[in-house]
Amino acid sequence: MTILVTPDGALRQIDEHIDILRRLLTDLEELRRSGVPTPSSLGEAPFLDKWSFAHRLVPCLSGYPEGHPTCRSGRMARTSDLWVIAPERGYARTLTRFYRLGTRGSVDATAS
Repeated sequence: MTILVTPDGALRQIDEHIDILRRLLTDLEELRRSGVPTPSSLGEAPFLDKWSFAHRLVPCLSGYPEGHPTCRSGRMARTSDLWVIAPERGYARTLTRFYRLGTRGSVDATAS
């Protein structure tokens, strides 16, 4: 669910992503308020049989942060899920914060 900002400033698929996130926020607020999904939410929900927990990879960035509130400066780190990337404009937005982007490197993607 990464939004690419093109060199001319266009934001690819941002409206679709906003709609998805708005619906998620609405559902989470309803769960907080009542503790259960609304009957219409579950009535319209697809059925998932023989389900199990699984994991999938999500895009993120790795690099050397400076001025991060919890990561030590100069040590390799990995960001939370990448939502917006605008390399030509010098920024990225992850699930938790904006980053100002420096030079692009070839860092080890297995760093934590």
